[in-house]
Amino acid sequence: MQKTKTTLTALVLGLVASAAVAQTYPAKPVTIVVPYSAGGPVDNFIRALGQQLSESWKQPVVVLNKPGANEIIGADHVAKSAPDGYTLFAGTEASLTMSPHLYKKLPYNVEADFVPISQLVSLPLMLFTHKNTPANTVSEFVELARKAKAQGKPLSYGSSGAGGIAHLPMVTFEKQEGISMTHIPYRGAANLIPDVIAGQVDAAVLAVSVIEQHVKTGALKPLAVSSEARSAALPQVPTFKEAGVKDIHAIFSIGLLAPKGTPAAVVDKIASSTRAIITTPDFRQKNIDAFSYVPVASSPVEFKAFLSGNSKLQAERVKASGVTLD
Repeated sequence: MQKTKTTLTALVLGLVASAAVAQTYPAKPVTIVVPYSAGGPVDNFIRALGQQLSESWKQPVVVLNKPGANEIIGADHVAKSAPDGYTLFAGTEASLTMSPHLYKKLPYNVEADFVPISQLVSLPLMLFTHKNTPANTVSEFVELARKAKAQGKPLSYGSSGAGGIAHLPMVTFEKQEGISMTHIPYRGAANLIPDVIAGQVDAAVLAVSVIEQHVKTGALKPLAVSSEARSAALPQVPTFKEAGVKDIHAIFSIGLLAPKGTPAAVVDKIASSTRAIITTPDFRQKNIDAFSYVPVASSPVEFKAFLSGNSKLQAERVKASGVTLD
C-alpha cells in the first residue's frame, strides 16, 4: 500500500512539474532544425511558422539549417539534443518513415528518439506526362504502358532520387495497375522536369507546386492528383479515385517533433500553438494555399498514428522497389 501511495505521489508531482514547465515555456529562444538548405519549400514554410510562433511566445524562434543525407544529419542532431522543448525537428517522410527502411543502419530511431508534436501540412503529388503523350487519362496511360511493354519498348518514369518520395509511389502504381516501366532516377526535380517536357522521359509524380506553372502553360499534361480532394491550384485535374483507379498515396508531409523525453505538457503547448497559427486565415492564405499545401495541424496522438501507418506503407514500398542505401 505504501509503495502504491509513493508511486501515485511521484506521478502527481511529475504532472504538476510538467504543467508548471509548460506555463513558463518558452523561457528562452527555441531552435527548429530544418534538414534542408535555406530558401527551399520546407525552410520557407518553417521560417514563416517560426516568425508567428515567436510573436505568440514572445521569444525568438531560430531556424537552424542542417541539410544532407536524406534529412539524416538534421534528425540525428535533434535526436541527441536535450529533451526540453528548445530544439525541435521539422521532418518529412524522408527521415521519419522512409529512411528507416532504406538504410541498413541509422544514427537515430524514430520511435525511440522522438516524440511527435504535429503533422503541420501535407502536399499532394501529381502524376503527369509530356504534352505529346497520346494518353489523356490515367487509364489510357496504363493501357499505353502495357502496349509499350509488350512491344519491348517500355515507358519510362523519372524521380528525384531512388527510394525517394517521387519514386516509391510509382512502384505502388506499377504494382496496382500490373504494369512495368523503366525507372530513371535524377538528382532532384529541377533536372527531371525539362526531360519530361522534352519527351525524353514519359512520366513522373511530383508536388503540385513544382509542376503547376508547366501545366498551366501546356508544357506538361497532368493525369491525376494523389489526394482525397482536387488541388485548388489545378482544380481541373481529377483525383486518382475520380479517375477510376486506386490512389497511390503520394503525399509529402512536414511534421514537427521533439527529442524523446520532452515533457508532455510542453509538447501539447507547441502543438496547440502551431494549430492556432496554421488555422489562421491570413497565415493559411499566404503560406499554405499559395504553395498548394493542405493544412493538417494534427495533435501529437494523431501525428503518432500517421507516422505508424505511413511507416508500414513505406516498408512495403521499399521492399517492392528493391532499393537499399548505405
